Amino acid sequence: MVGRDEGRELTLARLRALSEHSLRRAGDSLTALLGHSVRLAVTGLAGVPATDLPGLVTAGDAGPLAGLRFQITGEASGQMVILFPLRTIHRMLRVLLGERGESASLSGEERSAVQEVGNILASAFLSGLGDLLGRRLLPTPPEIHLDDSAGLVQQVMAALQEQQTEVLVIQALFEDPEQRIEGRFFVLPEMASLEAMVRGVAADGNAGTSPSAGGRSEE
Repeated sequence: MVGRDEGRELTLARLRALSEHSLRRAGDSLTALLGHSVRLAVTGLAGVPATDLPGLVTAGDAGPLAGLRFQITGEASGQMVILFPLRTIHRMLRVLLGERGESASLSGEERSAVQEVGNILASAFLSGLGDLLGRRLLPTPPEIHLDDSAGLVQQVMAALQEQQTEVLVIQALFEDPEQRIEGRFFVLPEMASLEAMVRGVAADGNAGTSPSAGGRSEE
């Protein structure tokens, strides 16, 4: 019989493999949008009580940051945050909208373009994870925060603490060989619902520790 600790470690290993697969899908979507290779790499994954989050997730990057915040909806709940240095925002805007100045503020068109980048990333990740778990996971339209990324992170932490539950913290970094894109990607779903999904898939004999084992059975 698998002990509780061993069972938790197995669940986290499965979730890490599923997350890595889903982040590859998100990176592929960003690559297609920007026209050069970008990938997302998991740098941390842990299940922690929401009350322990303030010291766990920090902005960390040097210089001004823009933040995008999403709610996770569908058959799980939680939050997602994407943090981009402003220099990265301007590089993406030049690709998407053409040459322009680097103002600290963004026009409506520029804000919409940044939100669309975030929406593509969040949707690709959640659809990939949902496909592997056999569940429907969706992001809400993103809120964009240009001048207070630390405050954004604090808001997210406060909202999760109110739930007084355990959260799966998935942290990832953007990896770009051409060094055009930098950023951090945080996924903070409620842990109990994900554990139940993983157990359900495992009971069907489809969840392993590799993404190829995590999909649904063929009909």
